[in-house]
Amino acid sequence: MLNRSSKIAGLIATLAVFLATWNLYAAESIVSPAMVGSWGGNARTIVSWCHQTNLTVAVDIHADGTVTGKIGDATLVAGHFLNHRTWPWRHTLIIGKLEGAIVAAEDIMRSDVKVICDFSNDSFKGQIDTNGSLCVFSSETTRKEKMALTAVGLNLTRTPSNQ
Repeated sequence: MLNRSSKIAGLIATLAVFLATWNLYAAESIVSPAMVGSWGGNARTIVSWCHQTNLTVAVDIHADGTVTGKIGDATLVAGHFLNHRTWPWRHTLIIGKLEGAIVAAEDIMRSDVKVICDFSNDSFKGQIDTNGSLCVFSSETTRKEKMALTAVGLNLTRTPSNQ
């Protein structure tokens, strides 16, 4: 019994060291010098209850991993990069809070945003997801108030002023 307990304890210790190493690797700055600067672009909204077809995005990416700017009509607050691994994929996430309406013309408000993106060939490609429920079977007004807003086909390129 003692031999089995010591093997289990050894396995747990090995797993703990592996996870600690994995987290240190994931915590490394994922913002390369090529990513730093001002970026702009659009994403296409894919929810039926939002009549605005595009969200304009203008963000500044800083060397420390923070991100500021606008997503739609809302101001991005406390934006930052995260590494996201879902085997076998690896994506970059920009996570943050939103201040103001993301679509002002339709009074669509959301408090949180996640931009799932990949950086290659000097551009970011991905999608935008806000907080909210995934399915609400009710009026369009209720859907605008409660459902997550998703926009796909995001393509961010360096703005001309920083080239």
